Parts: sequence; C-alpha cells; structure tokens
Amino acid sequence: MAVKRAAVNRRPGVALYVAVQDAVEALIKDRRLAPGDALPTEQELQAVFNVSRATIRQALSGLERRRIVERHQGRGTFLAIPTMELSLPQLTGFSEQVRARGMRPTSRLVEYGAVDEDTERDAHFFSAGLPLVRMVRVRCANDVPIGTHAAILPAELAQRAGLSESLLRADPSLSLYARLEGAGIRISWAEEYLRSRGADRTEARLLNVRPGTAVMEVLRLTRREGDQLMEVVRSVLLGERYTYVVYLERHPATAGLGGLVTHAREEEVARR
Repeated sequence: MAVKRAAVNRRPGVALYVAVQDAVEALIKDRRLAPGDALPTEQELQAVFNVSRATIRQALSGLERRRIVERHQGRGTFLAIPTMELSLPQLTGFSEQVRARGMRPTSRLVEYGAVDEDTERDAHFFSAGLPLVRMVRVRCANDVPIGTHAAILPAELAQRAGLSESLLRADPSLSLYARLEGAGIRISWAEEYLRSRGADRTEARLLNVRPGTAVMEVLRLTRREGDQLMEVVRSVLLGERYTYVVYLERHPATAGLGGLVTHAREEEVARR
C-alpha cells in the first residue's frame, strides 16, 4: 500500500511511539485507510514517519491492544474491522448500540413500502388485514456494513412517527426507536430468536461478502405498552462482526421474559 510521508506531531512529555500512534490514527480518520486494509510494512512505516523500527513496533503493539489494528504473523498488520457486542436482555436499537461503543452508525435504505401479506413471510405475526409497512436497510458501523435490517410495523404507527420513504432516503440512519418514542409510542419489551446460517446471494451482495458467509439471523418481536405487537425485525448480521452476550442467573429474582415464551411458541417461530 502506498502512503505518502506524514509528519509526527510529538508534544512535550509524550513518548515518540505514542505520537506515531496518533499519526496512524490521523490517517485512519482522514479515510486514507479503511477497515480491513493492510497497513504499510514496518520498513515502510519507518520511511513514512522517519523513526526507528523499534518505535514502529511499539506503536503497532499499542494500536493492537486498543483493537485499532490486527497483526497476523506472516501476513502483516491490518486495520481492524469494527465489531459489535450486544448484551442481553437490554433492549436497544441499532443506532444506540453502535454509539454506545464509540462508533458512528450509518445506514443505506434498500426498500420502503406497503406489505403484501400474501408474500411477506413475517406478516402473519400481525392481525390479518392490518395495513403494514416494511423498510429494509443495510446497517454500518464506521461505514463498514455489518448487517441488514428488515423492519415491519403497522402503517398507523409509521404515520404517527412521521415515517416515509422520502424521510428515510434523506436520513437513512435515523433511529426508528427514537422516532417512535418521540411520537409517544412507549416501547416495552421484546423477544429474540437467533440462528446461524450462510448468507444468501442477495444478503452477500448487500454486505459485500461471498454467498455462504457465516451470518446470524435475529428475529425480534417488539411490543409496546399493553403487550401489543408493534414491530417485527429480521436482521442478518455478519458473524465475524457481532458477539451476543447473555447474562444467566441460577436463581433469578423474577422469571424474566423467557418465562413468557412457551416451548410451542419457540417451535412455531423456529419453523418460520
């Protein structure tokens, strides 16, 4: 990779290797390096910053500890691909999850429109004949695609929240939860079902990966006050970029949401 010479801004009292780390991060923020890109070799970095090999190695070790870069013996050093860690049972939206981890959420709208309940696989979760809208977005963290997000909700709620195709085209990264709650729609709880599989051709194209790449499919049923179903989301997340964390108690104080879902219900959803 060709990188132009860059100055190292060494402040008084700051170690040289730390200043080199800052210089590398400046390159990243300037978009001159992208997630997954190979960094220059240690020898090339010596020439770029005009410092010793030992200083370069110290700087790269520090960046690796901070999970900014990944070092692979025999292959080189690469800018780390952002990963997401989701802790259950906290109920949060995508934008909230990404920002909580110091990353910038962005999205691209793929589809927005009315639902045909005869062809939409998830329409059956709602009452028959209820007008529904569906929106499909590619979700990114720091501009790197990490999943697709297909949400279905009653048209009446979408209207109350002021959702429209033109709005989402203008601001595809808007938080759906924030928009709904801003309209006075109180989100109560949700249940999720996870399964692993390979990405199909459409998903692979949207996520810039090969068909068959390991993904995690997450079906979320979100309810508002009064236990009314308000949203069905089917997300397809790149397995290498997501980690789910579940906290378990042997003697929980309350039954939790798991107790609200019968085995019959679990089997019904699993078949979908």
